Amino acid sequence: MKDYQKFKLENGMTLILKENHSAPVVALQIWVKAGSSDETDEEAGICHVIEHMLFKGTEKRGVGEIAYEIESSGGEINAYTSFDETVYHIVIASRFFDLGLDVLSDALRHPSFDAIELEKEKEVIMEEIKRCEDQPMVKLTQALFSTSYNLHTYRRPIIGFEDTVKNFTRDDLLDFYKRWYTPDNITLIVVGDIENITMSPKIEMAFKDFTSNQGASRSRVQELPQKTTRSSVMIDNVMEGYMSAAFHIPGINHKDTPALDVLSFILGNGDSSRLFRKVKDQRGLVYTIYSYSFIPKEPGLLAITGILEREKSRDALAAILEETYRLKSEKINEDELEKAKLNIESEFLYGKETVQGQARQLGHFDVVAENIDFEREYINLISKVKSQDIMRVAKRYLNNKNLTAVFLLPDGDGDDINEDAIKDIASKEESRLRHHYSKPCKKGVEQIEKITMENGMTLLIKEDHSTPIVAMRAVFLGGLRFEKKKLNGVNNFIAEMITKGTKGHNALEIAQRIESMAGGIHGFSGRNSFGLTSEILSRFFDRGLKLFADIIINPTFDKAELEKERTDILAALKQQEDNLASYTFNIFAKTIYNYHPYGMNILGTRKSIINMARDDLTDYYRAYASPKNLVLSIAGDVRVDNTIKRVEQSFQDFAATNFKIPKILKEVPPESIKNVEAYKDKKQAHIVLGFLGTTIYSPDRYPLEVLNTVLSGQGGRLFMELRDKLSLAYAVASFFQDGIDPGFIGVYIGTSPEKLDMAIDGIK
Repeated sequence: MKDYQKFKLENGMTLILKENHSAPVVALQIWVKAGSSDETDEEAGICHVIEHMLFKGTEKRGVGEIAYEIESSGGEINAYTSFDETVYHIVIASRFFDLGLDVLSDALRHPSFDAIELEKEKEVIMEEIKRCEDQPMVKLTQALFSTSYNLHTYRRPIIGFEDTVKNFTRDDLLDFYKRWYTPDNITLIVVGDIENITMSPKIEMAFKDFTSNQGASRSRVQELPQKTTRSSVMIDNVMEGYMSAAFHIPGINHKDTPALDVLSFILGNGDSSRLFRKVKDQRGLVYTIYSYSFIPKEPGLLAITGILEREKSRDALAAILEETYRLKSEKINEDELEKAKLNIESEFLYGKETVQGQARQLGHFDVVAENIDFEREYINLISKVKSQDIMRVAKRYLNNKNLTAVFLLPDGDGDDINEDAIKDIASKEESRLRHHYSKPCKKGVEQIEKITMENGMTLLIKEDHSTPIVAMRAVFLGGLRFEKKKLNGVNNFIAEMITKGTKGHNALEIAQRIESMAGGIHGFSGRNSFGLTSEILSRFFDRGLKLFADIIINPTFDKAELEKERTDILAALKQQEDNLASYTFNIFAKTIYNYHPYGMNILGTRKSIINMARDDLTDYYRAYASPKNLVLSIAGDVRVDNTIKRVEQSFQDFAATNFKIPKILKEVPPESIKNVEAYKDKKQAHIVLGFLGTTIYSPDRYPLEVLNTVLSGQGGRLFMELRDKLSLAYAVASFFQDGIDPGFIGVYIGTSPEKLDMAIDGIK
C-alpha cells in the first residue's frame, strides 16, 4: 500500500504528500528539474547563483527576511544545486506549516534578483570557488569529473567558474529562471505532521498565480564511449597524496545499475571490503580507501578514492586495479553478496529516519529516477543480483579503455607517478590478470526509562517503532578533558582501536559481523567523553547487542592493528594542516587555553602519537572504562522489559571497578588580547576570533546560545552583514561550545587576503 499521495495541480506543478505523525514537524521541499547539467558553457554556475539568490528577497520580503522568518519560528531553511536538480528545503514545526509554505512559494514565484544583491552574492560565490580550490578532496573530484567527461556537462563543477560567475547579470538569471522555473518542471514534496486531505487546497491556493510559460526543452550533449585510459597528475601544496580512479557506468534507470551498485559495495564499502582489507590493511599502501557509485539521471561513474603517501602512488594504483579487475573473473561468495544487498537495502531504511530524509528520497525518486516507486522496484532488483551478474558487469565496465585516474600529490623528489606511468600500470595489471585467469585453475514520543544496573552502569531506553532500526551509544566520561600532554590523543586512539579486536573476534570478523547485520559500529571521542556507537536493523538487535558488549568489555588493542591506526592518525594530523579551517581552529584552541586540556588537539600531536604504547591505551581504558562511569543509551524499535534483560545478560561480565576523576587544571582568563598568525601559501585567509565561554551547568549558557543563534544562520547578523551586504566571504559563522569546564564562543570567516582587515573590522 502506498504511503504517499501524488497529484498534479491545475498549473501543472507536481505535488507529493506523505503523513508522518512521529514528531510535530514537517518538511517542505521544492525540486526544480534543472541543474548544472542544463547550463550552456557560458551559463556554467548559473543554477548555483540562482539557488543563492532565490532566498535573497522577493516583492514582499527584503534581504534576510526569508531566513529570519523561518529561523525565528525554530525552523531551518537551505538549498542546494546538483547536476540534475536544484532543491529548496524547509523543516519546521508543523504548527508553522502555513508560514513555511508561504515563504517557500513566495521565494519560488517572486524572486527579486536584485542587481546590487547579485553583485554582492557573486563575490560570496567567488570566495566559495576559492575555498574549493584550497580543499584537496574537492580539487581531486573536480579533476576526476573534468577528465572523465569530455563532452557531457557533468564535466563542469556545479559551482561554475570565476570567469562565468563574475559576468552574470540580472537578465541572465531571469532568462534562465523563466526557461526552467516553470510549474510543469517543479515538484513540491511535503512530509510530516500533516493531514493530506487539508493540504491540497492550501497548496493550490499558494501557487494559484504561478502559471506556466513556454519552458525549456532539455538537450544535453551525450558522452561518447571512452576509447583509452585517461589520466591527470597535479602537484600542489598539500601534505598528503590524494587519488581517484573511475569507470563510466550507466545512469539510474539502466538494467545494469543494481549489479554495479552491489559491486561497488563489495569492492570498497566498509572495513571488510576488498579494497580496505587488501590495499589498506594487508599492504598498508593507503591511509583511507573507499569506492562509491555516482548514479545520476544520465551515465555516471564508479569511483575509487584513496589518501596515501606520494611515494606509494604507483604501488597503490596497481593494487587497486588488481582488486578491481579480479571481480571480472572471481566468483563472489554468497556471504559477501548477501551482506552487500542487505546494506544497500538498509541505506533506504536509514534515509527514512527523519521527515526531511523521507522528502529527499521521494524527490530523488520522482525527479531523478522519474519513478516515485523506484525504491520498492530497485530493492527488488538488488535482491535478484547474483554472482554471475557481478562478473558480467565487471567485464563490461571495468577495463582500461573505460578507466580515468587522477592524482593530487605534494611536491617532492623520487619516482613520482605521471600520466604515462598510470597508463603503463593499468596495462600491466589488466594483462597480468587476463593471463592469470586464462590458465586452468579453482510513532509518538515515548518515555525514556532510566535504570541503574547491578554493576553500577546507567541504562537509558527509549522506544520508537517508527522505523525498524535500533541505535546504541555507550558513553564514558573522559575525552580531551582527562588527557595529559604526554598522552594527548589517547582517547581518539582508543576510539579508533576499540573495534579492531576483542578476545573472541579480530578486526575483520567484527567488521564482517556488523556489516552482515546492515549496521555500523564505531568508537568516538570528544572533549568530554569517549565511547562506542552503533546502529543496526532491529531484527538483528540480539546479535548486535552481544557484539557491542563484547567490544566494550574485551578490547585487546592488538599490536598490529595499533600500528596501522598510528599510521592513519599521523596521516590525519597532516590532513588537518591541509584543511585551513581545522588548522586555524587548532591554533585558536591552543591560544585560548594555556592550562586546560581543551587547548590540545583531539587527535594528539605527532610526538605523542609516535610515542604512545599499547600499555598506555590499556591502562587508560582500564582506569576510565568502568561500569560506574558508563551510560548506555538504546533507542529505537525495542521493548523496554526485553531490553533490560538482554543488557543484563550481555554485560554480566562487566565487573565494577574503582573510578576516579583525575585532577584537571583550571583555565585562568586572559588579561589581554592574544593575537596569533600563521602563514600558509593558499588563496584564502581564515580567521577565528573568540572568547572563553561557560559550562553546561552555568545559567549563562542559555543567553550565550541565544546570542550564537542571533549571529548564526542565513538570517543571522554575520551572514547578512559580512556575506550578504559586504560579500566578504562564502563561509562565515559563529560558534558556541560549552563543556563540563568553560568552553568558548566566537566567529569564524574565510576570506581573500586582500579583504582580511575589512573582515576583522566587520566581525568586531
